[in-house]
Amino acid sequence: MRKILDRFRLWLHAHDEGVCERQQGARVMELPNHALMETVRTLTAQGRQTLLPIRGYSMRIFVEHNRDKAVLAPFEPARLKPGDVVLTWVTEGYYVLHRIVRAEGDLLTLMGDGNIRGTEHCKRSDVIAKAIGFVRKGRNETDWTTGWKWTVYSWIWTRMLPLRRWLLLVWRVKQRLCAQ
Repeated sequence: MRKILDRFRLWLHAHDEGVCERQQGARVMELPNHALMETVRTLTAQGRQTLLPIRGYSMRIFVEHNRDKAVLAPFEPARLKPGDVVLTWVTEGYYVLHRIVRAEGDLLTLMGDGNIRGTEHCKRSDVIAKAIGFVRKGRNETDWTTGWKWTVYSWIWTRMLPLRRWLLLVWRVKQRLCAQ
C-alpha cells in the first residue's frame, strides 16, 4: 500500500504550471488545481488510489491544512452514504473534500467538519473520489475511515454540530498559542 501511495503522491500548487521533480526518491507532480483534479479522476477511473495533500481548513480539527493527506480511492456512486468523505466538483472550478451529511436520490449535501454552517450540493456523478483514509501529523501510517479511531471521531463530531463553533474556537486559540 505504501508503495502505491508514494507512487501517486500529488502536490497541489494552484498557480504553478505542471512540473515533475524528484523529492526524497518519490516522484512529485505539481499541477494546477483543475489538472490535479482531472489526474485524480483519471487515476480513480483506472482503479488506482491517490494521496492528496489537504489544502484548506474546512475539515479541521481532525484533518489539517498543509499537514495531512487524504487517501482517495475509486468508489461506487450508488453506495455513497452520509458520513463518507468525498472529493467532488461543486461549481465551475471549485472542488471540495467534505463529508456527506445527506443523500437524497442522486443529490448529495456536503459539509466540511470544520464548518459550523453552510453546505454544498452535488450529484453523485460529480464525485471524483472517496476518501478511504488519512495520513496525519507526518506519520507513515494511515488512519483508515473503516478503523475504530475514524469511526468514533466521525460519530461524535457529526453529532456535535451545535457545539462546533466553541470547540473550533478553542482549537484555533490552542493552535495560535502553540505556534508562538
